[in-house]
Amino acid sequence: MKTEENLSEELIKKLNDWHNTGNHLKVVLELKSFPETSNSYILTSLLARALNNLNLYEEALGLLQNVSQQGKEDKDWYFRVGYSLFYLDGRETEAIPYFEKAIELGDDYPSTYELLLEAKSFLEEEEENDEVIEEEFVFEPMAYAQLSLNMKLQPQHRGHIEDSLDYMLRKKKWGSVSGGGTLIGKNGEPESCDIEIDLVSYSQEMKENIIFVAKNIEVANGSKLKYYAKDKNANSSFDVEYPIGKLVGLGVYVKTKFLQEKDISIDTVIELYNSLIKILGNNGALIPSYSENENEIALYFYAERDYDYLVNKITSFLKNNLVGKECVVKQIA
Repeated sequence: MKTEENLSEELIKKLNDWHNTGNHLKVVLELKSFPETSNSYILTSLLARALNNLNLYEEALGLLQNVSQQGKEDKDWYFRVGYSLFYLDGRETEAIPYFEKAIELGDDYPSTYELLLEAKSFLEEEEENDEVIEEEFVFEPMAYAQLSLNMKLQPQHRGHIEDSLDYMLRKKKWGSVSGGGTLIGKNGEPESCDIEIDLVSYSQEMKENIIFVAKNIEVANGSKLKYYAKDKNANSSFDVEYPIGKLVGLGVYVKTKFLQEKDISIDTVIELYNSLIKILGNNGALIPSYSENENEIALYFYAERDYDYLVNKITSFLKNNLVGKECVVKQIA
């Protein structure tokens, strides 16, 4: 098998465009019908990436193991193996050295740090105690960044993004997350949320670093990054306000009056929520959340692909579900 293939740039661009828009099944169908895939390291790796995003982890892992020699210096190979292992039940901690090696080879994507942090949470207490305790990262912030997320997230779901981002920033000694909050509307429904970041420097390099990180965090479209100096009197030449996010938001709303009239318990709504996560969660990134006020319960899902695609995926299920058929579905991002 070759490591350098004379592949069509048009083919690679098409596969990456499909990946970036969440069309992972198209990638799989294309590559499985392409006769050169099994003889190409690049195409095998892209096929494994798509299979991972479709939750076909065993198949992806098998393909990646077949090209382990070609992938031994490829950060993407290590990440994809780690990804497969992390999502296979009982093998989460096996992913740790693969994510660590990907980072060592230059993987700067936030998702890699996020999954490494999550994988380490599966370590037994004794193993955690055996790990080398890293020196506390202390610094005087010279710049700030704010991520304004166009997402209706509960604090614990926003906190998941904060924790992984903080882990990455501290590991790279770029800074740390200093706080965050969720804006609640008059009706008690979350409207948006912010994540505040302290950074070690105010410079062109740090601006480029934080833009790269923000562009690659899995958040909803309509979100934005702000970067600015701590010293208000400083030259503002590095200040930036940058649009981020590609996920589409879908909200499923159910009236509490309907639940009361039909004597439907909250457990039934939780079952609906978990079922929708399974339906929407087999095509790449998915961030779920929810809220409740006296008038309605809202279930939120931020996912890849376009809004119509997401609606079509859940329509049949909702029509045949006791609570789902009474829900109102809205686009929220």
